[in-house]
Amino acid sequence: MKNSIKIAFIAALAVAGIAACTSSPAPVRNAAPATSGSASSTATPPPVQVVTEVVTATVTNPPQAVVKVDDRLGYGGLKLGMSLEEARAAGLTDLTWNSAGEKDCVADGKVAISRKHGVERITLPAEAKTSKGIGVGSTFAEVKRAYPNASEYRAGWSAQVADNAVYAFVGGIKLVHFADTDHVVRIKLTATTVQCAMAFL
Repeated sequence: MKNSIKIAFIAALAVAGIAACTSSPAPVRNAAPATSGSASSTATPPPVQVVTEVVTATVTNPPQAVVKVDDRLGYGGLKLGMSLEEARAAGLTDLTWNSAGEKDCVADGKVAISRKHGVERITLPAEAKTSKGIGVGSTFAEVKRAYPNASEYRAGWSAQVADNAVYAFVGGIKLVHFADTDHVVRIKLTATTVQCAMAFL
């Protein structure tokens, strides 16, 4: 009887031991809950915020188109050195290369144009004045005061006004010296290098 009780007790202990090894562990009580600030190797990092900034600027002085200025000497739109084609396109002359003239030069009372040098002579209108106030009717004394470098030539007085340009102040038809009281009857702006004999008319 004692042996059977002992065997039963050992068997009960063995069953209890097996049950203890196979049972799941009890949950830990009183554990602190996880916070957002706690570190964890399995925590997902917060998304990166991208800030896009749009910058606008007010343009107060936009770039201006470059306008080429024709600074050649001339009268109005007609310039020394301008080709016949340029002068015709601008409505400044009716001359053509078929107009009466020399082989490589055409002219009228207003302008003389060569194929090589373009406009070589511009005759100013009777009412026109130079930038220094000399016009038809001015005396040669006034010419000399306005243009101290002026010199007399066979038809009047001339004054160089640029490296490539000369004013010719034409007097009346005389074969003698022009007096200070004689008057200008025509003014021409002439290139210093010319091909046309008619540039001197």
